Amino acid sequence: MTENNTDEPTSEITCREVAEWTSAYLDAHAGEDRNLLISLHLAGCAGCEAYVKQIACVRDLVGSLPETAMIPTLSDTLRQALAARRRPQ
Repeated sequence: MTENNTDEPTSEITCREVAEWTSAYLDAHAGEDRNLLISLHLAGCAGCEAYVKQIACVRDLVGSLPETAMIPTLSDTLRQALAARRRPQ
């Protein structure tokens, strides 16, 4: 967020800041003040509005995927392979 000399937030937020805060904004974890700034920015920036809509769509699609359990033997094999890669040769 852009700040002035008194360290009080201004009513401007950059496109980069919107991109950085998109997940928090969509999950309602950005705080009231930041949510307001982002909402105001989105009202006037078609590019950011499209970006936030795309991220929301991806989030919703991923959230709708069924949960799958890994086969225990496959999980164990993966753990062993990762542990072996970490050990010095």
